Amino acid sequence: MNNAKKFKVPFVNYPKHYRSIWDDVIKAVEEVLANGDLILREQLRRFEENMARFLGVKHAIGVNSGTDALFLSLKAAGIGPGDEVITVAHTFIATLEAIVHCGAKPVLVDIGGI
Repeated sequence: MNNAKKFKVPFVNYPKHYRSIWDDVIKAVEEVLANGDLILREQLRRFEENMARFLGVKHAIGVNSGTDALFLSLKAAGIGPGDEVITVAHTFIATLEAIVHCGAKPVLVDIGGI
């Protein structure tokens, strides 16, 4: 018999959350469009500075997606052809894509429960 406690994980109500930040979203979109800052804009510069300060590092780089963040992190770590990268088997496909895109081989492991 399994004695593990069962926990209910609440899901985010995305429509409700979006409605709660609607004014901020519209303001940000209007600012970007009014200034024509569509690429490497001021908001990105501020984000990178604030993130670097928060992390206590010299630089932080904002990218367009988690996939690119994974890929660039692997490249920065020197991962390339002939390397193997160990990752969990229940990961999102982007993890494997980033590894393969570097020329490395993903090695999937099962991290089964206790």
